[in-house]
This record gives sequence, structure tokens and C-alpha cells, in this order.
Amino acid sequence: MQQIQNDYGRDLELGSLTRTSPGVMPLNDFFNEVQHIDGCISTINESVRAIEELHLRSMDLASNEESHKNSLALDKTINDTRLQLIDTKNRIRAMEANNLKLGVSSDAQIRKNRHIALKTKFMDTLKNYQNVEVKYKEKYRQMMERQIRIVNPNATDAEIEEALDNEQGGVFAQAIMNTNRTAEARNVCKAVQDRHEDIVKIEKTILELANLFQEMQLLVETQDEVVHQIETQMAEAVVHTGEANRELTGAIGHAVSARKKRWCLFIFFFIILIVIILVVYFQVKK
Repeated sequence: MQQIQNDYGRDLELGSLTRTSPGVMPLNDFFNEVQHIDGCISTINESVRAIEELHLRSMDLASNEESHKNSLALDKTINDTRLQLIDTKNRIRAMEANNLKLGVSSDAQIRKNRHIALKTKFMDTLKNYQNVEVKYKEKYRQMMERQIRIVNPNATDAEIEEALDNEQGGVFAQAIMNTNRTAEARNVCKAVQDRHEDIVKIEKTILELANLFQEMQLLVETQDEVVHQIETQMAEAVVHTGEANRELTGAIGHAVSARKKRWCLFIFFFIILIVIILVVYFQVKK
């Protein structure tokens, strides 16, 4: 009989742990879903690279028209990526729920390993995306500070912080009133306001990514406990199967021994019967 080596170092007869629940995704469909999710994560990584390039381009554009087009492209890419993230998260969670229906089965460990790999890869993508947004949030703030000092070189650190954190910072109005370069001050004011809007969008994205990452992290911790219970059940099933095999082997041994004893008794009584027949025969002949 074909044997397989399980994770606990014992040999089990093939199929001895196959007790799946109804509604479980077939193995071929499972691997197709794994491939699809893996492709989704790759697409998200490409989108994150595109977002980083658009952020970089936004810092170099001087034309308002080009800056506006770039901002629209950035918004669209961020929104598309958000939808991709939500869809991928839902698929990973659905796969987790489906795996929990397996109970104790011969392919449970295979599915668990594939799912963990996908979940880890997805969370790495979330962290990378978050790092990109945090980096460019800081770059935008540094760029705003340089523009503010162009308008008002005498601005204090407090005034700069106010301008960075408040779209309508008083430092701009003061600069426009106190400088002869009113047009330049207004242009810088408009650029800083645009950058402030970009920072607000980035902060929103960072918060969404943090919530998504936390949700996945909580899912990991919750499901790890459930998976541990399944592994415990599998370990118990292994022990019970081993005991059943030993009992079966013992029963077969007892059956063979009993059969041998029956044959011995049959031969013994047969010999006695022959002896009796011979004795009677010779007695009658005499």
C-alpha cells in the first residue's frame, strides 16, 4: 500500500487523513486562484512604481497645465491601486476561510503554505507602498519649506510649520503684503497650496494602508490560532491512526494464531479418530 510521510515523522496510509468538509474549493481551482492572486500582487507592485514616478515628476514640473495633468494621472493611479488592494485582500481572506473548511486532510498543509506565502507577499507590498508615500510626504514638505522661504526669507520656524500644516497659513498673506514681488508670492502661495493638497491625499493613503495592514495582521493572528487547532487535530489523528494500525496488526496476529490452533486441534482430533477406528477394527477382527 502506498505510503506518505507526514509532518510529524510518521508514515500514514494514503487517504487515512482525508476528511474534508463540503463546499471546499477543488485543488485545481485553488491553484488557479493562487496564480491569480499572485498576478494581482505583481500588478499592484507595478502600480506602486508608477505612483512613485508620478510623485517624482510632480516635484519637477513647473507648468501649471502639466502639473494638473500629472495630478489627475496620480489620482487615477492611486484610486485604481486602492481597488486592486481591496480586491486582493478579499481574495486572500476568502482563501483563508475556504482553507479552514478542510479540517484534517492530506492537502491541508499544501494549501496553508501557499496561502501564507501569498499573505506575506501582499503585506510586504503594503509596507513598500506605505514607505513610498511616507518618503514623498516628507519630500513635499521640504519642497514647501523652500518655497515659503523664497517668499519670506525671514519667516520663523513657527510660521513655516503653520504654513505646512494649514492650507491658509498667515505667512502667505503677510508675504504678499510685505514684498514688492506680489505676483511671485502669489504663484508660490498657489504652489504651496497645491502641495498641501497632495500631502493631505498622501496622509489619507497612508492611513488606509495602515488600516489594511492592521486588518491583515489581525487576520494572521486570529487564523494562526485556528490553524494551530487544526494541526493539533491532525497530530491527534496521526496518533489515533497509529494506534488503530497497531490494534489491527495485533488483531490479524490473533486471528492467524487462532486459525493455527484450530488446525492443530482438527489434526489432533483427526489422529485420535483414526486411532479409535483402528482399535475398533482390530478388536472386531479378533
